[in-house]
Amino acid sequence: MEVQEFKFNHRRVCLYKLEQGNVPLVYSIDYHENGQLLLETSKQMGCSGFNLVTISGLHWNQELSPWPVETVVSKNDRFTGGAPGLLPVIVEQVVPAVEKLLDEPPVWRCLAGYSMAGLFAVWAAHHTNLFTRILSASGSMWYPGWLEFAQEHAPEVPLLGVYLSVGEQESTSRNAVLQTVGERTRALADMFASRGMNVRFELNPGNHFKNPPLRVVKGIKWLLENS
Repeated sequence: MEVQEFKFNHRRVCLYKLEQGNVPLVYSIDYHENGQLLLETSKQMGCSGFNLVTISGLHWNQELSPWPVETVVSKNDRFTGGAPGLLPVIVEQVVPAVEKLLDEPPVWRCLAGYSMAGLFAVWAAHHTNLFTRILSASGSMWYPGWLEFAQEHAPEVPLLGVYLSVGEQESTSRNAVLQTVGERTRALADMFASRGMNVRFELNPGNHFKNPPLRVVKGIKWLLENS
């Protein structure tokens, strides 16, 4: 396995090149760089061949939020709406730099993320046609205005695979906004399915913080086998 690392200002990008040829390429947005853990989990789960790119070191709430909102979770939220600034960095800088090191173009690209990164992944599909598969594990679908936006706007291209999951205890939060995450995630899955897209909604055991790498890899495995 070859591993190559890039820096884009404060952002760290790692390419894990496991396979030759035009295999799927998963771009995973991570709070901390955890490519090795994702790959170990993928091996344990028997995933078929793919290459992996991790993107970490982000200003999390700032760069992954689609538009500014007032405090939702705590006084330190800082949901400043930086996603429209981050997406061009990924599309115009990260993807070309990474993919010129591949033997062949990927057969398809997936954008994956957990929590706010899961929200960003689905939002990004509405603003670029680069990713035809989207993975949101325990994504922040509670984000104010997001479901309404998704209902009014279609992705740039019909998605060939959409994986959405949420923890069964995530909707038991004391926070009234966070309590909506389960119903909103399911509503988003139903909406994509009604548009003819191949969708998987999964309810995982536990709260928001239970085994994020496993939840992401479950989505990767499903997309590899079903899209």
